[in-house]
Amino acid sequence: MNTPTFDLVEIVKVVQRNFKTIAGITIAATLLGAVSHLIKDKEYTANAETYMLNPMYGDRNNIQRHTENLRFVDYFGTEGDVDKAMTMIESKDVQDSVLIAADLYKAWQLDPAKPKDRLAAEQRYKSSFEVKRTENISIMCSFTDTDPERAAKTLDMIVSVTDDKFRKYIAKVKVNAREQILGRTKMLEQQIKVYTDSLARLRDQYKIYDILNPTRENLIVGSVSGAGKVNAGEGVEKIQNLETLKDQLVIAHAELSAAALEFETSGSDEVKILHYVSTPKPPVKASGLGLVLTALACAFGAFFFCVVLFALTAYIKALAQTER
Repeated sequence: MNTPTFDLVEIVKVVQRNFKTIAGITIAATLLGAVSHLIKDKEYTANAETYMLNPMYGDRNNIQRHTENLRFVDYFGTEGDVDKAMTMIESKDVQDSVLIAADLYKAWQLDPAKPKDRLAAEQRYKSSFEVKRTENISIMCSFTDTDPERAAKTLDMIVSVTDDKFRKYIAKVKVNAREQILGRTKMLEQQIKVYTDSLARLRDQYKIYDILNPTRENLIVGSVSGAGKVNAGEGVEKIQNLETLKDQLVIAHAELSAAALEFETSGSDEVKILHYVSTPKPPVKASGLGLVLTALACAFGAFFFCVVLFALTAYIKALAQTER
């Protein structure tokens, strides 16, 4: 049994035999696409690009510390910081805040009190909002809506809400750290007070009022006289030990107090984290294909579908005749 051949020439013949039908369907699809484009509400896409400030510049923390391990702090956020900002900007927390703050429920004629409307608003928000990270570690985002003004304002609201939540998170972490530091500082103050009282009693007991801490490097050998004093050697050793311990606690207290002051300089609204490279502006042109391209796309799709359909039909008929 010979299998019928079906090459380009045969396809052309099929098109010629069914030219009127194919042309009619193509014209109808073109008109239908043009009408649907004219009737459908136009959508506008607002775009914006932001870069991220290094969160370490948010409060001068770790920048003014003059230590041997002080390293250069980049002005821009790292890839890890941008990943966290991406996670936050796509979060449901930001989504819910923007839906209310931008009054999208009212704009989309939905009732936030109804679960179905809330779900519809969330789905429309997700389909309208897009965000991606560029190779330059910036954040590109866009929002699509039937109102160009609303598209731009909503996108600006998304960036602002994300920035606010990001800064508040950082501020909360720093406040917690400061509270822990202050708690440790109070414990050191109590210990220093105990050592101070103990040193005062020992000095009165042994009548020794010299500075006896070797770490201060100011003790003159033989300057402490034992004349008229009871157990002067024992007193010197006790006072010296307590002074050494107290000095270490005072140093630790000073370092913790300085760190607490550094954390205290930060506030949730002190420095913005997300900064615009290009601000969201109301788009002038509608997104998507224009009238001409829409009509051409519909015409091409209809023509291609008709050709494939009639070609397959002719091939199946030829195959059936060969089997007979």
